[in-house]
Amino acid sequence: MKYCPECEGEFLETVSRCEECGCELISEKKWRELQARRIAESNEVFVRAATAGDRFEADVIKDALGKEGIPVLVRTFQDTSFDGIYVPQKGWAVIEVPETFLDRARFIIDALANVRPES
Repeated sequence: MKYCPECEGEFLETVSRCEECGCELISEKKWRELQARRIAESNEVFVRAATAGDRFEADVIKDALGKEGIPVLVRTFQDTSFDGIYVPQKGWAVIEVPETFLDRARFIIDALANVRPES
């Protein structure tokens, strides 16, 4: 995947520019480095806001919080040295946000949980 360094959109490898802001996309490796640098520079304390049961749920939560301008860390249990053996007990990943955004993030996550597809 490729990522937009400005609006944080995610794109297929075949895309070279962000459809939203026109910025040149970067590789996943560069994206992760940029995110780590931004988080380190923010001096924010990140706390658990939710647990995602799978990658899809984590992506939905991350996208919703990102659209509200809330920084998000997704810490997956799948990529640990234990090769995912804790996923059945702990969930797929922990969603963390800066402590100052915790109440707003939980409100958004709760609203997502109450969304029901139309029949």
